[in-house]
Amino acid sequence: MSGKSDTTTRRILDRALKWDPDTSALIVNDRSYTYEKLEAESDILAARFTKAGLRGEPIAFMLPNGFEIVITYLACFKSGAIAMPLNRRYSPREVYRALVNSEAKWLVIEWDRLDLLENLDLEKTSVGKIYALGIQESTDYPTFRSLLEDPSPFDAPALTEKTTAVMFYTSGSTGEPKGVVHTHGSVKGIIESTADALDGVTENDVILVQEPQCHISGFMETFTVLAHGGAVVIEDGFDIESYISNLEDKRPTIIVTHVDIILQLVDSGLCDGDTFSSLRGMYTGGDDLPSALQRKFLDLTGMPIQLGYGMTEAIWLTVERKAVFDRRGSIGKVVKGAELKIVDSEGKELPPGEAGEIWVRGPMVMSHYWKNEEVTKESFSDGWFKTGDCAVKDEHGNYYYTGRIKNIIIRRTSNIYPGEVEEVLYRDPAVKEAAVIGVEDEKEGHVPVAFVVLEEGKKLTENKLIDFAKGEIAEYKIPVNIYFIESMPLTTSGKIDHKKLYDLLPE
Repeated sequence: MSGKSDTTTRRILDRALKWDPDTSALIVNDRSYTYEKLEAESDILAARFTKAGLRGEPIAFMLPNGFEIVITYLACFKSGAIAMPLNRRYSPREVYRALVNSEAKWLVIEWDRLDLLENLDLEKTSVGKIYALGIQESTDYPTFRSLLEDPSPFDAPALTEKTTAVMFYTSGSTGEPKGVVHTHGSVKGIIESTADALDGVTENDVILVQEPQCHISGFMETFTVLAHGGAVVIEDGFDIESYISNLEDKRPTIIVTHVDIILQLVDSGLCDGDTFSSLRGMYTGGDDLPSALQRKFLDLTGMPIQLGYGMTEAIWLTVERKAVFDRRGSIGKVVKGAELKIVDSEGKELPPGEAGEIWVRGPMVMSHYWKNEEVTKESFSDGWFKTGDCAVKDEHGNYYYTGRIKNIIIRRTSNIYPGEVEEVLYRDPAVKEAAVIGVEDEKEGHVPVAFVVLEEGKKLTENKLIDFAKGEIAEYKIPVNIYFIESMPLTTSGKIDHKKLYDLLPE
């Protein structure tokens, strides 16, 4: 950042520009882009946005990881336009809903995604200009590159930390899209909290980014490192051979990626300790880390996978730096700048050891949901954002995730947190995996039911496991049935798929 007086992200590249503008900022397919190149090209694009009167207006873009999406973000930051990345996996209907809801004035899209627009009535949107990246001459749309031709001087407008910077769309519980709005101040907060979670980022760091830069994950990884003068090695999607080649050739110091990517790497047979030897940290996000994967990575590299907790609305919030095997759901301690508290259904703060909802306050928290005052109002209380996630804090300030509010099992009038029950079941040495869901009961409303996978060679009965649990938690939390299964259904990210467990219930 340029200095304490600038509370915006319009000068996000200043640190490297002052030190060495010719240093590599981005490396894409072995092509290097310097900080000076990023600055110059984003200035040209920002001037185009300004000339078109797009300050304060959303600019939608559906672009691959790479140089173009980065300079589009930067140009929005500089001009005061609102960066509005769209998921490249969106269906035509999802694209249409986001364009209608946002009232975006421009759309920048990959040439091979133009088919998404074929059957959309764009006249019912606010989109007045469409530019295509990688366009072929036979199409009717101007190219993204044309935006960088005939540059005109860029006069930076006055912006403040409250100026809207970026809007990420997430799916709501009703199925309607929700635009998560971050200001220049909260983007800066995201960068600062992410840097703290990554144990301090410097100009010597190299990060390998495979996560989509249209998502909060790829966004924060990229701009945290750029803000501190490091280098960003970019991959568009995951190809294991290319990924390992970048690990070995580009020697990244930091990786933040999904559990399933790490799992594929360690199970591939293509990696050894030397493959990861340049790393000072391997990070993932979520609410839990499979202990089997943690052990594999620890055995292979000698370093733990560090788990971070957060969400599009507020990130990064906590980080677990240690390998934790004796308790499920460990999401670590709060990062600098974030405040967390555990509250009951009335919003009253709970003491350590009691499960409740996580509320957060800090500079990394979003401003509001786009054009949704009702949901925004429901999501905040006296400046605290209600995450909808539940956890327990211990006396040492460590947090343990216990589930989503919507997954809480209400037995008669008592709340049961599935994660709390699962954690107890895991304490039995014969239990390899455990998952708890709530099922309807005519007399009690909902009751807990457990699915268990045993360690190889171990034996255990339902009654013995229930007796064990009775010594650990209140009796109303004890599962009414425990089903032993061979393996757990998993999501694509390698987590237990609780929804699919309902299909395993006996009729």
